[in-house]
Amino acid sequence: MKHLYNTIKPVGNRAIVAVIDGEKNKHKITGEDGSEVEIFVDTSFSWDGKIAKHTQGILLTDFKNLKAGTNVLLYHNGVGDENRLDIYIDPSTSIHAVEGYSVYFGYDGGELICVDGYMIAERIYEDLNEGGMIIAEKKKKECFLKILAKPDSVTDFEVGDVALVHKYSDYELTHNLGGKRTSIIRLKYSDCLGKL
Repeated sequence: MKHLYNTIKPVGNRAIVAVIDGEKNKHKITGEDGSEVEIFVDTSFSWDGKIAKHTQGILLTDFKNLKAGTNVLLYHNGVGDENRLDIYIDPSTSIHAVEGYSVYFGYDGGELICVDGYMIAERIYEDLNEGGMIIAEKKKKECFLKILAKPDSVTDFEVGDVALVHKYSDYELTHNLGGKRTSIIRLKYSDCLGKL
């Protein structure tokens, strides 16, 4: 696939991405003794598009701060027949011209790479142990997210800062990274109102 790197020139704010069918269906389970078992999970009948649809791919063009060949995490509705290119690689791989907003993160060897304009965050929860009662359910603090990672282009925040954000800015993504299910909260820099 390397022969296609940066050969197709996207128009506008798009990226060219190769998607491999079944890539997110393979999972690794590590036993107590350290042995690994790989299982296949059928996601084709899921009610949730985030699970059933393609959310991973390989960049075939440089995009923002990511280089061609970088694995990327994608918006679950960003890959479809309407943006599929008629380029044949093999039966399990398809090429798509996706909108720039559909590319969320790059990842390399388990390390996430923030795309310019996006950060990785975690929710902040309130302490609900009032009156000596222990409540198992956590209540998230609305409009507050802790920054876990950021691109170099974001200079207003440092890792560890708490961002004051619009309500519902904590968009959670579930992906299969290296065979392990991972949840990531994506935060758009433009959704940040201030920091604490």
